[in-house]
Amino acid sequence: MASLKREIPDDRKVEPELNKTRTAGDVPEPAAKQRVALNPADCSLDFNIDGSGLQGSGFHEGAFAYCWSGARATVGISGGKYCFGCKIVSVQPVDMCDTPSEDQHLCSIGVSRVEEPVENLGETQQSFGFGSTGKFLTAGKFSDYGEKFGVGDTIVCAVDIESVGKYSDYAIIGFSKNGQWLGTATVFYVSPMLRMNDASVRKHQWKLALFPHVLLKNVVVELQFSLEDGLVPEGGFKPWDFAIEKGNAVRGPVLTSVSECEVIMMVGLPASGKTTWAEKWIRDHPEKRYVLLGLNLIRGQMKMPRLIRKQNDRDLFDRLMDKEPAIFYSLLLRAANTPRNFIIDQTNLHKSGRQRKLKLFALFKKIAAVVFPGPAELKFRSHKRLRETGLEVPAHAVNSMMASFVLPMSKDMPGSDENFDQIIFTELNRVESQWHLLKMKEALALMPNSSINNDMSPSSWETSSHPSVHDGTASSSSLTLGPQQSPLPRAPRGNTIIAPTVMYNPAQAQRPFYRSAAPSLPNRPRGWAPPTYPYPR
Repeated sequence: MASLKREIPDDRKVEPELNKTRTAGDVPEPAAKQRVALNPADCSLDFNIDGSGLQGSGFHEGAFAYCWSGARATVGISGGKYCFGCKIVSVQPVDMCDTPSEDQHLCSIGVSRVEEPVENLGETQQSFGFGSTGKFLTAGKFSDYGEKFGVGDTIVCAVDIESVGKYSDYAIIGFSKNGQWLGTATVFYVSPMLRMNDASVRKHQWKLALFPHVLLKNVVVELQFSLEDGLVPEGGFKPWDFAIEKGNAVRGPVLTSVSECEVIMMVGLPASGKTTWAEKWIRDHPEKRYVLLGLNLIRGQMKMPRLIRKQNDRDLFDRLMDKEPAIFYSLLLRAANTPRNFIIDQTNLHKSGRQRKLKLFALFKKIAAVVFPGPAELKFRSHKRLRETGLEVPAHAVNSMMASFVLPMSKDMPGSDENFDQIIFTELNRVESQWHLLKMKEALALMPNSSINNDMSPSSWETSSHPSVHDGTASSSSLTLGPQQSPLPRAPRGNTIIAPTVMYNPAQAQRPFYRSAAPSLPNRPRGWAPPTYPYPR
């Protein structure tokens, strides 16, 4: 099996030019000719780069056989007519008895912008891919083009943006197979900013430049960017590396020292809004180029919706979900040995689990982002996720997680044994979060064990305690039962947990109490299952 670890560079091992903070788009002027290769700073975590940076393949053992893995080149172009080649070297052995043979070994070749997800090719307006199935894909739409290709074939991708800024704002992309031109695949719009030489514009051109991009599923490929690499250029097009000396090259992102990297660990109950916050944080900080490690990444690499729709197999979702924990933990190990920025998108409620994960990221800056919404908002988000996705986490599973939920502490806080450098509370602050968590745990403590292990949630009790308004800290007042001195009716089995709604008694404005707000919810659709929480927790 391919190694899951990449060597962690430190200040002694990192080459001088990689030990500097460098902005993507900078093209240094080296004394020797600069090579173009696959970019370790712009590829999927499960993508392996070998052969002096020209050979690429993804993990294929076990559950990774169901995943697509992608990479872009180190250099993109902002003008001119250039081409690169990709030879299909071999297929990788896989065990996929539930998948048709024609879907087991696939690849796509093309170009995309550096800000597009590297696990996708051809699924946005500025991403273009020619697949081994004989289909061309852009903006998520397939069209018949060329012919199928496989092991032993060489595909050349040619891009013409020479006229941009001169005669039109459009570019052309086409492909050849084994030296035979297949014709123009599409004509697409590109920004005139690509041809501007103004310094203020030039530093942003890396966002607009087009980079060679391969997306693989259980195949091994070898890229050709120069004549020395074995490239036979298409007529009228220059080898891709010629763009460097002609001034049309735009440098992609580069790896820096691991000490400059950070890992953000999301912390929060299911459906609390962790993924939403993380995705917004990534959009607001594009220069960090975060990798979001979570179920969405895995399902995206599996192309799960497309696969389920194509095979018309309602049980396929369950089988694929069973493979997610193994994939996630392997990606976590690879991430800990890769000098990039990461966000771990899991519940991370258990302190011991957080500590085990943080040990893997010893040299990273470590941040916890706690998403703890108010009870009414948590209830709303739980309903919303169930309506939109059909996914739920059973109440007994949430009760179990809540019982061991401990808010994280930074390493400089008194009594802390966690190694976080910083704690971010994205909604309620620490005092408010701790108070609500305490009340939920007290409610759990008063519930019969049979109820905790089944479907009764802590919202099935009423409380009359409230946070102190004198010193801003949470009160430790005891929890009392409602007027009937008995729990409210149990929610139907199979329902997701509903967070308690904070209600206010007009006669006692400072005495909020919890009231159960669990309605009857629809049953899960067949073929869906609650997400799993892979080790380490």
